[in-house]
Amino acid sequence: MEDLERHLLTPEAGARAAEHWEQLRDFAVGGMQSRGLSDEVRLRWGRLALSAITRKAPSQTPQQATAEAARVRAYMIQEFGVSNADPARDLPALCSEILRNLGVPLELGTRLAEGWKSAPREQMLQLRRIKNMLTPLLPLRALMEGDDPAFQETRAWLELVPRLP
Repeated sequence: MEDLERHLLTPEAGARAAEHWEQLRDFAVGGMQSRGLSDEVRLRWGRLALSAITRKAPSQTPQQATAEAARVRAYMIQEFGVSNADPARDLPALCSEILRNLGVPLELGTRLAEGWKSAPREQMLQLRRIKNMLTPLLPLRALMEGDDPAFQETRAWLELVPRLP
């Protein structure tokens, strides 16, 4: 793991193809999910997965990269708890990031969800991308308590997820 972490800091790392970062993400997610490892090591694997996602982000849409990062971050929050001191486990920040990348306000999303079956293909794909970004937050819904505006808006969007394609 130390070698991989050091590799991310080298100039050569930036020249790697997206496939390299995809393989590293897959490998790091496996380490993050290895219950036989200590929590500290699993968290390091999770951060390595997030670094790989960031590195391959230019080859994806912002929504794809957000959805991938959301899956890793949501897992880290579920397993290791919310932490405002750890950007990877900062739930309000995760919600805010997802909300910024949804691309439509809630009211429009609700209207589009009502008629998605007869919508043009691109609109269906947009709704699907929204669902992909929000779905990792479903198991975290109970943690989104209080008056935080990001939590309030996220809870409203999560109500819409079952109606999205």
